[in-house]
Amino acid sequence: MSGRRILVVDDDRDVVVFLSRLLQRAGYTVVTAGDPSQAVAQTHQEKPDLILTDVTMPAGGGFTVLDHLKTSTTTGPIPIIVLTGNDDAEVEARALAAGAVHVLRKPCDNAVLLECIRTAFREGT
Repeated sequence: MSGRRILVVDDDRDVVVFLSRLLQRAGYTVVTAGDPSQAVAQTHQEKPDLILTDVTMPAGGGFTVLDHLKTSTTTGPIPIIVLTGNDDAEVEARALAAGAVHVLRKPCDNAVLLECIRTAFREGT
């Protein structure tokens, strides 16, 4: 078991449940948030080791999460992986420019997602 804590941010409860189960089976501790403001609060409270966030949510979505967290010295170092159903190259470029370490298109392959998480942890240590 890794013991690492991952924050899953998505307004789609089914996605949150699915990702939570996948990550828990892989040995991660999972905390969740349903919108950007909850994500920022949960990040400060739970201090996750990594954040998975949807990009399309009310109140700014994943870009709001990136903007708030990547500009802080406290939360800036936390790797953020963006999940999106959008296949627009500009969305990917914007997310990477804002500080995301990976951008994955939904639905993504579970093995690819888990490998991106392991890579983010290796690059962060």
